[in-house]
Amino acid sequence: MKNRLIAHRGDMVNYPENSMMAIQSAINLEFSCIEIDIQLSKEAVPIVIHDDNLQRTTCINKNIHDLTSEQINTYLVNHLNSQKHDVEKLHIPTLQFVVDRLNNYPEITLFVEIKKHSIEYFGLQIAVDAVLKVLKQAKFNVVIISFVAEVISLLEAKRYFSLGWVVSEFDQQYKQQVQQMQPDFLFCNVNKISHLSDLWRGSWQWVLYDIRDPVYTSELLAKGVQFIEMGDIVKLANAKEFQ
Repeated sequence: MKNRLIAHRGDMVNYPENSMMAIQSAINLEFSCIEIDIQLSKEAVPIVIHDDNLQRTTCINKNIHDLTSEQINTYLVNHLNSQKHDVEKLHIPTLQFVVDRLNNYPEITLFVEIKKHSIEYFGLQIAVDAVLKVLKQAKFNVVIISFVAEVISLLEAKRYFSLGWVVSEFDQQYKQQVQQMQPDFLFCNVNKISHLSDLWRGSWQWVLYDIRDPVYTSELLAKGVQFIEMGDIVKLANAKEFQ
């Protein structure tokens, strides 16, 4: 069942989220599905980072959109146990850097979330085009995901990659929009869903996230949820349910 688990920002519990260390650890643990986040630098270079500010991950209060990719590369993410040979993997990576490394792993499926901050800052077309330019070089499977419905609508006609929409709410309004959009994947926080029988039926594959218990994870998969996204992947990898 491990091929139905998505490593959220890589191995984000044991290594800095979205870092090459976290991504490589997920691969080493035999996770074939990995999720990363994308923000854009000052010159609209896709950077693999969740927040639009560096404060939380580097303790430097600077906005990602105000820095060039070269400037961003001078900062290291926080990691107490880093060693000298890990320094390269502690730089905040560009999407290009990650794609180049993952091209050695054609079995990987990379879920790439384009963050709304960069879409609002640069505009939808610029943000999406910047990410597409890099992802077209990928030799592995790619799924572009976003909370922003317009990303899915824009890419649906082009169909370069599979698409996933992250719904903010689990209600009738979102259900109607999902039925119109027909994404390939549908992401939702598990805490927003009362009963699995309530899951909207369609051609999409469900991805539930914010789940920490291996037993509950295996139960959800057994009951028909297609994918689970989880941060503590080492806990999952060591659980008897996934051996």
